Amino acid sequence: MLTHRSLIGFCVLLFALSAANQSVAQKKTKVELIQANAIRSDKNICNGARRLIGNVKFKQDSAIMECDSAHFYSDRNMFDAFGHVHLYKQNNKNIDVRADFLRHDGDRKIAHFRRNVVMRDSSVTLTTDSLDYNLHTDIGYYEHNGRIVDSLTVLTSVKGYYYHRQREVYFRKNVVIDHDSGEYQMYTDTIRYGLDTKIIDFFGPTEFYNDTNYMYARYGWYNTETEISMFKHDALFRNPKQTITCDSLSFDRLHESGTAYSNVVATDTVQNLMVTGDYVEIHKEPELLIVTDSAQIIYVTQGDSLFLHADTLKVCRDSSGQHRTFSAYWHVRAFRHDLQLQADSIFFSMADSIARFFGNPIFWIQGNQITTEYMEAFVKNNQLDKFMLYRSGMIIAPHDSTHFNQIKGAEMTGYLRNNDLYKVDVFKRAQTLYFPVDDNQIVGVNKGESTDLTIYLKDRNIKRLVYRSQPHSDIFPIEKVAEADMRLGGFVWFDGIRPKTPADIFIWQNNESAAASRRITAPTTTPDATPKGRKPVPPTRRNAKPTGK
Repeated sequence: MLTHRSLIGFCVLLFALSAANQSVAQKKTKVELIQANAIRSDKNICNGARRLIGNVKFKQDSAIMECDSAHFYSDRNMFDAFGHVHLYKQNNKNIDVRADFLRHDGDRKIAHFRRNVVMRDSSVTLTTDSLDYNLHTDIGYYEHNGRIVDSLTVLTSVKGYYYHRQREVYFRKNVVIDHDSGEYQMYTDTIRYGLDTKIIDFFGPTEFYNDTNYMYARYGWYNTETEISMFKHDALFRNPKQTITCDSLSFDRLHESGTAYSNVVATDTVQNLMVTGDYVEIHKEPELLIVTDSAQIIYVTQGDSLFLHADTLKVCRDSSGQHRTFSAYWHVRAFRHDLQLQADSIFFSMADSIARFFGNPIFWIQGNQITTEYMEAFVKNNQLDKFMLYRSGMIIAPHDSTHFNQIKGAEMTGYLRNNDLYKVDVFKRAQTLYFPVDDNQIVGVNKGESTDLTIYLKDRNIKRLVYRSQPHSDIFPIEKVAEADMRLGGFVWFDGIRPKTPADIFIWQNNESAAASRRITAPTTTPDATPKGRKPVPPTRRNAKPTGK
């Protein structure tokens, strides 16, 4: 961040210049000639001035002014000093000004330094071509390029102004700060520094650079004591891995944390992730990212993008500090062309690459609808490899607009290949209902039950069933089956709330309302279902090996 040492040092110099003559600003005092090697008086010398040559020294109050030669207008209480001009204060090292020329008006208390002006204290040096100070208004300024240098920082600007009464310093036009030989650089139009507040304000388009980071804003401020800053209006942060744009960005340098507000877009080119929202918190230690208010994460995979929204998105490290975790909670919805999702909350850990879905999640995978009370999805090579459903799991695959193939069970494991569901293992109270076809025509309704069951699918249609224990299956002519009997218990077709575009992920309708609106009973619960509001615990069979391979 922007160092403040050079700014404070410059303010000390100008304040000392003011203090050197502040007491005399209240009454007129005479400029005294202390010494000169030679004095010449001639009415032809510059309006009757006395010509002073060699080791010339003047004094006004506590200020001492030395030079090689001078024109002294004693009747007007002023002088022009030439060559090796040196102004300093007795017994005070905080002010030391050198120049090639000085015009000093003792009555008006105005000093005009010109050509090769150098102003120093113990640590800061100001160089410029001209420096003026008005002791009546307590305003000092340069308007023809200035350069301020301390041990670590170089500041240059076309103009610089010091307002003693307002306790402010301005640097204007082509302001450039180079800190620690390029550790970072700042380019802006105007800087204001408050001597009492210790706050730097910058105005106009402002850029910050270092070896890896770039920042931009059109307005902002930096508190040099707390090292907290705010960047406003088209704020931008960029490094080789991430880019953040927003309306405003606050940053705490000491704790290396920041908050972005309004129209936030954060892009991670390494992870192919984009995060958007109106409130984003970023913390380095401990590592934490929180996104709320229209929060959205976009994940680009294989040329397609997954859009996910929740009330709150959170990324952090787990308790071991070795692996990142991702949480999305309240009103989670997602869209990709081949996959859609609605859930109450999601938790994903890179330690095991398992995503856990809570709150009666609904999945739509290439037309298949998957519902359950709790679900785990296993990710492999950035793709969904398999999923496990616990308590009241159901898979529905539409054959057409009125006929739906259905699988139901207390627990299920589904296997995918290239996001295509090709096999399902069902444990405990397995039920199936599907429509066999011949020459693309439905020939009946097949209803089956078994304790355990394996189903093989192709193109969303059931191709083969393997009953593991206590099987029972019947097929009925289609014309003899009532419409109500073509549904397993708890059947609800939720296509009306399925996100069909990326914009739909911000529209929420809960499962019960969607079911009621279609006048279909919501999915029933099983006796071992977890009471509402309690975090579900996966049953012991979650690690059971699938059968029927």
